[in-house]
Amino acid sequence: MLLTALGVPQATVEADYLASNTYNAASNAAELASLPAAYRAIYQPLLAVTPAYLASGFNTVKSQYGSFADYLDKGLGLNARTLAELRANLLVG
Repeated sequence: MLLTALGVPQATVEADYLASNTYNAASNAAELASLPAAYRAIYQPLLAVTPAYLASGFNTVKSQYGSFADYLDKGLGLNARTLAELRANLLVG
C-alpha cells in the first residue's frame, strides 16, 4: 500500500510484492520443514504471496472507499501535504 501511496506504478508494486516469495523462500522452506507433514499444506499458503492476495487488498479498498486516493484521505487520514512529504523523503530520483 505504501508503494501505491507513493505513486509507484501498479506493475512495479505487484512485482515487488511477488518478490517476497523469492526473498522468503529459504525461511519459508525451513518453517514448513519444521512442521508435521499434515500441517505443511495448511501453512504453505500463509507463507506465500500471490497476485490474488494483492488484488484482494486493492479490491477491498475500492469497494469500501471508492478509490485508493479516498482510502488514503478518508481511511488513513493522509492529506496531500503528508503524501508529498512521504514522496520527498522515500523516493529517489
